[in-house]
Amino acid sequence: MRVGFDVFASEDGEIEFHVFSPHRDDAARPALVTFARDYHSGNAAVLLGHLCYQDELLARLPQSAVQKCTSDAAIALAAYCHLGDKGLEQLEGEFSLVVWDSSQQKLFALRDSLGCWPLYWLVQGTQMAISNSVRSLLNLLPNTAFDREFIAQFLMCPSPAVELPTQRTPFDVIKRVLPGTMLTITSTGQVEKYRWWDWNSKAGSNRNNNSILLEEAGEQYAQLFKQAVKERLHRGQIAAHLSGGMDSSSVVCIARDWMSSGVGQPNLHTLTAVYKRHSLAGEQAYAEMVINQGGPTVAHLIEADNAVDFQWFSEEIPYHDEPYAGLFRLSMEKLLVETAAQSGADTILTGLGSDELLAGNWLCIADLLRQGQYSLALSQANRLAQVSNLNVWSILYRCGIQPNFPILTREGIQPFLHHGFGRWPNLGTFSIPPWVLPEFARNYKMQQLGINNARRVSSNSTTLSTDLCAIQSSVGDWSGWYLAAPHGMHNSHPFRDSRLLSFCLSLPTTLRQVPGMPKPVLQTAMRGILPEAIRTRRDKKSFNDVYWIGLSKHLPQLEAMVRNSSISDLGVFDKTQLIQVMRQAAVGIGDVSASWRINTTLALIAWFDQITAVRQQPLEPTKVYRLPRQVALTY
Repeated sequence: MRVGFDVFASEDGEIEFHVFSPHRDDAARPALVTFARDYHSGNAAVLLGHLCYQDELLARLPQSAVQKCTSDAAIALAAYCHLGDKGLEQLEGEFSLVVWDSSQQKLFALRDSLGCWPLYWLVQGTQMAISNSVRSLLNLLPNTAFDREFIAQFLMCPSPAVELPTQRTPFDVIKRVLPGTMLTITSTGQVEKYRWWDWNSKAGSNRNNNSILLEEAGEQYAQLFKQAVKERLHRGQIAAHLSGGMDSSSVVCIARDWMSSGVGQPNLHTLTAVYKRHSLAGEQAYAEMVINQGGPTVAHLIEADNAVDFQWFSEEIPYHDEPYAGLFRLSMEKLLVETAAQSGADTILTGLGSDELLAGNWLCIADLLRQGQYSLALSQANRLAQVSNLNVWSILYRCGIQPNFPILTREGIQPFLHHGFGRWPNLGTFSIPPWVLPEFARNYKMQQLGINNARRVSSNSTTLSTDLCAIQSSVGDWSGWYLAAPHGMHNSHPFRDSRLLSFCLSLPTTLRQVPGMPKPVLQTAMRGILPEAIRTRRDKKSFNDVYWIGLSKHLPQLEAMVRNSSISDLGVFDKTQLIQVMRQAAVGIGDVSASWRINTTLALIAWFDQITAVRQQPLEPTKVYRLPRQVALTY
């Protein structure tokens, strides 16, 4: 089911807002898509998602305007009408938004700073449209060609991102609105773009201020985190992931405490996947520690042993606009979302977003070496080695020396000598997969794409570059778009709150990576709130078994998908070599990085076959709003 909106400028002088909403039995439940119109000015707005920190924004508006703010779209429209486009920049939350200014004859389109909801646009000839869906725009131009440069970028993506950091989409003439960017389209079809949010600017001078103590940082983080959770408790019935790890447990404990004090709904539904298999069976005990603390929680323990990876052939893959490298984990994501829907949830809180800036990667050692502080770099490596039971020289090499290698030789001599191609099974993050056809790699400059990706994580400050790349990998929410939204539910991520992430970026690196103390800032912030066994956990079980079992179990179907796919028309892959590599991976050959490149390739093939089959199927909106223009549209 399509959820979101389309905005069209029609040739007969009208602006049309098409709203696609899921059917809800209870009309009183919060809407995922809201529309607002100001009849005095002729302005209008449509918003997908949810605004946070609304009280602070409303305090800047006249009381007469506040009385009309009965929805998220109405708040956004009031902010624009009274504060102009700078008012739009003050919006916070998880949303995509389009505003029509009747007097200026302009459309404004923007997304939140982490792009929680998608937004695409198209201006070509007499066609002018903005939509949350690529498919809606394809219906305007059914003969639009695939963008092979985008496909090359997708195959070379070094991290598990939902969305690539580019305006490109899989189709030539359709572009995306980037997170934290405002797009303006005039009545003549002129397009202007500017970035109103810059994560780099949030990394202030505090990063080098070693006078800030961990206790102080933890206290400030706790205050911001509690408020981030509270802001997400006002949208109906709340469910929350609870895996037993520190991240999801922190969200649940804070949400539960707010609800106990009267904030939001009276009950919190917790969603826990439980396993009998040896590798994951112990995780249930940690989740139960949180549940047993009591409070207004309703626990849902979900048997998940059968939810293995790559279960595409017994569970239908939801339609999705762009290839998604994490598609292999569909079965688990779907299980949690369906349980939330059965509980009557309107909002699902997740623990996503903590790892990116709180876990610490120790690449500060590389920066110290680059600055000539060799003894300090060795000291840091030695501290980490002692608590990790690893050889100090292996840490010094991995976290210090290797990141400072020349870009072209960072992953060994093999890619350097073979035009960027890696060799299975030791396939690096920035190398070209060996199953890509050389002609395609050459035509679309895949070696240069790999070099550019490596440069992005090794600029003047390796630590800062890695932090910014980690934030980029947080953009988008595939599960929210294609699994939760059709049920009318909104995935919400407190750890990805812009205020919280900005604070983390400003912290000294030394506070975010303390040897033997996972996520020291969060661990300090949650003292007295989390069960101690969870707060001080050193590690968490991996889902490797779920992956290898799923790949092995579904290998015949995956091979058939590769053989039969019409993606051959694009001239991208050597299918025989890809299948050979898949067979080796299914028996455990290849590291995590190499397996990830297989996942990306299979996700691309599955998406291509799906979009080819459905790209011209019509979509019927739930509601259509037509606004007359003051002047005729000219091109």
